[in-house]
Amino acid sequence: MDHSNPFVAALVASALASAAQAQTTVTLNFGVNGTTRNAVVHVPSGVNKPPVVYFVHGYGGTGASFESDTKGDAVADTAKFIAVYPSAIGGSWSMYDTTDYPFLLALLDTVDARYKIDRNRVYCAGFSQGGFISFGVGYKHPGTFAAVAPVSGHIPSFSTAAPLKRPVPLFLTFGTNDVSDVASFMTDVNTWMGLDTCVASSKKEVRPYPASNKNSVVARITYSCAQGSELMIDSVVGGPHEWAMDVTTKVNTTVEVWNFFKGYTLAGTTSLQPLPASMSTMPLSATFRAGRIELRGAGDARTVRVEDLRGELVARASLVDRSFEFANKPRGTYLIEATGISGTRTFKVTIP
Repeated sequence: MDHSNPFVAALVASALASAAQAQTTVTLNFGVNGTTRNAVVHVPSGVNKPPVVYFVHGYGGTGASFESDTKGDAVADTAKFIAVYPSAIGGSWSMYDTTDYPFLLALLDTVDARYKIDRNRVYCAGFSQGGFISFGVGYKHPGTFAAVAPVSGHIPSFSTAAPLKRPVPLFLTFGTNDVSDVASFMTDVNTWMGLDTCVASSKKEVRPYPASNKNSVVARITYSCAQGSELMIDSVVGGPHEWAMDVTTKVNTTVEVWNFFKGYTLAGTTSLQPLPASMSTMPLSATFRAGRIELRGAGDARTVRVEDLRGELVARASLVDRSFEFANKPRGTYLIEATGISGTRTFKVTIP
C-alpha cells in the first residue's frame, strides 16, 4: 500500500481511528510493586474522554466474574462510560492503603494512557469486600474518586478522624437480612454524614422505591450534604447479601449506581439525565443468519444504523422482532447502533 499518497494515508488514518473507537473488552496485565495484577476493561464504541466506573468484586471473586454478575457492560454501552473490573490477589482485597489502593490508582493511570478518560468523573462501586474498598478509596482518595457506592460493605477499620478534603457523595445499599445487621450499616451512615457535613433535617424517604413499582421492597433515604453532595441509602427489606438485579421486587443495582454517579464530578454536580430503572442488562450480541441480523439485549430499540470499520454508513433499518434485513453485503465486521427511548446501544457483527 502506498502510504505516501495523501488520499490513501487519510483512509488509513480514518480506518485506524474508527477501529480504535469500536467497542472492546480487554484484560490488562501489568506489574505493580513487583506483583502482576490484572483487570477486565470494557470500552464502549464512540467514547470521547469518557468517565470511568470501577466495579470491585467481593471476597473470592474475580473481575471477570463480577463483570458477569453486574452486567455493567450493558449500562456502560448505553451511558458511554468505561467499566473497569479489577481482580484481587487470591480473591481477597487488602483494606488498607498499602497494596490494593496503589494498584487501583496505577490501573486508572493505565486506562487513562490508553483511552484518555475524564479524570473528573471517576467512580468506585463494590460489593461486600469490594464495598469496603469503595468506602476506603472514597475516604483515602477523595481527589481521585468523584463518588462511591458500596453495596453490603462497611467503612474499613482505619481511623476516619481526619476530615475529608472534599465531600464525597456516597450511595450505600444493603439488605435487612444481610450478613451484617442494619445497625452496623447505619453506624457507617452516621460516620459519613459527619464527614460530608450532611443535614439531618434534609432527610427524604421514598418507600417503596421506585414509587412506580408497588411491589418493590426497597426503601430509599437521601440526605443533602455540603457543596451539593448527597448521601443516599437503599435498604432492601428482607434482602440478603447480594448485588440485586431483580427489578420485579427490587432494583437493578448497576443502573441505580450509575444514575447516582452521573450526577457528580470532582468539581461538583452535573445535569445528566438518569437511565430508566428498568433498563435491560441482557448481554449484548448480534447474530447474522440467512440475510438478517438478530440483536440480543437491544431493549426498546426501534431503529438501527450500520457502519463499516471506516465509519462509512452501510444501512439504516427498523427493528422487527429484534432483527432487520442485511442481505447482499460484503464480508467483514460492522458496527450497529440500535436506538430507542432508553438510549443507544452498540453491537458488533461479522459477516462471514
